[in-house]
Amino acid sequence: MNTAILPLYNGAVTFCGATGQSYAFERFNVEHDWAKIPGVVLFASQEGPTWRVIRVSDQGGTEGDVATFWRWREARRYGATAIFIRRNADVKSRRAEASNLAQGLDPVFAAGSELAHEPELLAA
Repeated sequence: MNTAILPLYNGAVTFCGATGQSYAFERFNVEHDWAKIPGVVLFASQEGPTWRVIRVSDQGGTEGDVATFWRWREARRYGATAIFIRRNADVKSRRAEASNLAQGLDPVFAAGSELAHEPELLAA
């Protein structure tokens, strides 16, 4: 199942990975400077009380990283209306989290995903 539930008391949302590990995410407005935050990013659309995950990615929060905006633009084409970020500056850790979440959430956009290259990325 690829939905997320469990709103936390502080307004965060919890998403669960393939291993059963739960991860708390903050929701960001498109107008916020969300692309500068290193972490795991979920683009999603709301389906009733749950979220349908469109795309799972990770970002380094690097100034001028246009790939982040292209991912968002592409996710919107698939119906994404919300951006969730789990802050994580450690590249290996966030890539492992993103991979676990992508496997557990079955995002709409999986074909061509950079997560398919996870073993090579972790070896870098």
